[in-house]
Amino acid sequence: MAETIPGLTAQGGERSAILEHQERRLQEQLAKIRHKIMVMSGKGGVGKSSVAVNLAIGLSLQDFMVGLLDVDLHGPNVPKMLGLRRGRLQRRPDGRIGAIVYSPNLKFLSIEPLLPQEDAAVIWRGPLKISAIRQFIADIDWGKLDYLIIDAPPGTGDEPLTVAKTIPDAYALLVTTPQEVSLIDVRKSYNFCRKVKMRILGLVENMSGFICPHCGKEVDLFKRGGGERLAEELGIKFLGRIPVDPRIVAAGDAGKPVIAAYPESKTAEAFEELVRNVVAATEEFFRDVEEGRYMRLAVPVEGPVVAESLEGADLFALYDVEKGQVKVKDVAKKPEDSPLDLWLKEQVVTHLIVPQIPEELKQKLTNIGVRLVEGVAPKTKADLAVQDYLAGIIK
Repeated sequence: MAETIPGLTAQGGERSAILEHQERRLQEQLAKIRHKIMVMSGKGGVGKSSVAVNLAIGLSLQDFMVGLLDVDLHGPNVPKMLGLRRGRLQRRPDGRIGAIVYSPNLKFLSIEPLLPQEDAAVIWRGPLKISAIRQFIADIDWGKLDYLIIDAPPGTGDEPLTVAKTIPDAYALLVTTPQEVSLIDVRKSYNFCRKVKMRILGLVENMSGFICPHCGKEVDLFKRGGGERLAEELGIKFLGRIPVDPRIVAAGDAGKPVIAAYPESKTAEAFEELVRNVVAATEEFFRDVEEGRYMRLAVPVEGPVVAESLEGADLFALYDVEKGQVKVKDVAKKPEDSPLDLWLKEQVVTHLIVPQIPEELKQKLTNIGVRLVEGVAPKTKADLAVQDYLAGIIK
């Protein structure tokens, strides 16, 4: 696999040039994808991959163009569930590699087809995993997609963190089961998202009730409703509940996801409802940003007040605003070696409030979608500057 990680094997200036080129390709690719959703959970065994796979197929059956990216590098399950464990990457005429085609509307990528044997162990530390995930996005030609579904391993380690930093406008879809132990762990995923400033699309309660294979009735084998109550408590959307159905396991092992293999089943109906709710939620989130109902404002500060100049500023107050109200306030320090435009993009900033912006920065910030708000008086309290902007006093 060493040849697939050129950024790590190169030295000095060569490595810097490779990474810069990869960053450009990564941004070009992400610009072609309307919605990016990372499916994650606080613990293993909650059926996260089953949810990701059936969600991707359900979206593709609704005529959306969908990509499914498996970033579980140590235990990839997506190829098995799709019945394509040894699928082949397609080389395009321009030399780029295309993702593996599952159907006309769905393509996927996992590390498993790249391994020398199906059961080969991937023994990688953080830097290799980070580089591989970035390459999965930047160096693979996904084409134009409506949705990119990303199946992350459980927990809050390197893989979900890399996705959050590489795709700053991705949403998180949290998967839990009704048991208390799972609900405790999903709170960790919730806190992870808040920490890395990833918007949470909503929560899915998997294994919610058991479908008897003999009579078809539903039995509350592992409790029911805990996920919905937790979503209400956390103030996030509840996107649906998926029952325990033995056919999910059998269909997954056979490489035929249940939503397509048993379209008339209650489980397929539950996944179809999840698909509808995800479509509605992503479009709502998209409109919130486009129409200004959701904003992340950044203000360069010196203590509690607005810094006199953007040049040299390293502390920024960050405000999450929903429907005109400040919901979250944070202060973050920009690393010295990080360009301001890239750092603001990592922070998913939508608006920058400053006294004045140097001309050379304006185009860079506009190119990454940051809206520029100039004219605030230096030494104004940052909280007051934000309130003035929300009130329309600062344009």
